[in-house]
Amino acid sequence: MASRSGDKALANPEVRDAISRWYDPATLSLFDGTPINCLLLTLSAGSDPAVEKRQQQLVAEYARRARERGLAVLGLVYPGADAAAAAAAARDAQLDGLVLEGEFPGGLAFAERLEKALAALKSAAVVIPVVPSPLARKAARQVLAVEGVSPGVGKAEDGATASATGGVWIDSNLWLARSFGPEPERRPVWISHRPRDGGPGSYARSIADAAAAGARWIVALDDDLRARLLRRESEALATWRGIADWLAFFESHAEWRGFAPFGNVGIILDAAGPNLAHVEEYLNLVARRQIPYRVIYRSQLGEASLAGLRAVLAFDLAPAREAERKTLRAFAAAGGLVLSGRSWGGAPKEQSYTMVAEGEGEVAVYKDDSPDPQSVARDLNDLVTTSDLGVSVFKAPSVLLYVSVAGDGARMLIQLVNYATEPAKTIAIWVTGSFVSARLYAPGGAPVDLPVRRSGGRTEITIPTLATYGALLCLPSDQPSVPMKGD
Repeated sequence: MASRSGDKALANPEVRDAISRWYDPATLSLFDGTPINCLLLTLSAGSDPAVEKRQQQLVAEYARRARERGLAVLGLVYPGADAAAAAAAARDAQLDGLVLEGEFPGGLAFAERLEKALAALKSAAVVIPVVPSPLARKAARQVLAVEGVSPGVGKAEDGATASATGGVWIDSNLWLARSFGPEPERRPVWISHRPRDGGPGSYARSIADAAAAGARWIVALDDDLRARLLRRESEALATWRGIADWLAFFESHAEWRGFAPFGNVGIILDAAGPNLAHVEEYLNLVARRQIPYRVIYRSQLGEASLAGLRAVLAFDLAPAREAERKTLRAFAAAGGLVLSGRSWGGAPKEQSYTMVAEGEGEVAVYKDDSPDPQSVARDLNDLVTTSDLGVSVFKAPSVLLYVSVAGDGARMLIQLVNYATEPAKTIAIWVTGSFVSARLYAPGGAPVDLPVRRSGGRTEITIPTLATYGALLCLPSDQPSVPMKGD
């Protein structure tokens, strides 16, 4: 409990009891029959040495019993811990790794000291720091653990809106998970956050919000649920089984993680650039506008990465290098649309942007090199037609989507997450192109074939209701039906 000193929740005696008893070996039975194969145990919080020693003895015994059940075990280390002492405790407990949670002085310096200490002890334990996304992009690590947000619809005090035109303010990690997808060798991405509440819907939404774009949520149980699980209350056990079922659903469709991101809009991201936080907000707010897009790392910008796109946001190139400018001009000249800042040239003095002709296409030149992300996301709806977006969602302001395609480009997967607590009703989806079948997958039920209507070069599909998550698999007319795992 030292890692949570000052936490008002600890004033509740049931919470204190649940935390103190959570490493009772009896709790390991909760993981039987679930897809969970790795546990995170609090190892060091830099508290009193006697307290630390008792905690580490408890972790060592619990880890031993967990390994007997085939579970991997990682130790949680918090600011204030001593690197050498934490490394020795990890070695003694035979832990598989250490996870750093919290703000450590010097950024990744503590992680590096911990790695050296482990190496000196000849321990193979890995070190996984949970860090903000800008730092995660610059860290050359086998596993990425990124600080996320608790997904859901924003509250009124957060400046949320829910008008028909303004949409709904949604907190989501979908954009964050997808932004790591363009890496040449995609690393596992773990999203860390605490759920908004202990309700089943909050856990399901947290799992789906990460998994839809190929990441995984580090499951974190709230104190009340842990206390009720220790008492083996039926409602708490049902919530736990629901968590396991949702995790199992995405593991049963692990092949979806290999699908390529789809989008007719591209957003260029310079992971080492000075404007990273600003560009991340483009990724976030364009996703919130329900616009499918592909992330293009600046190092990968070229003719191949722009193939098939209708528009490109190039604000992270300020200014663009000569080769980059040439690539973007060629893209626009062939009929594409480039959105760029004033460094492009010809920027307006009054209005937010002006259109400049470039061959068969155009360049939207903004008066600022880093224009307001909210305005840019709104402008995209005016600059790119619905049909050019490729996939559009209507009548569902609380729903965000992630679209991907199978390696052959024939099968399209549209994953939708509802961030509201109430189900979304009668969701209309327009897909450019001709598809003859659409099958909806969701945890807890059999796949459902939905009727499709083809009209004017697009396919229209209606989802009657969406509680939290659904995955719509679409097949074109010349593609034979392919059974999916779990059908």
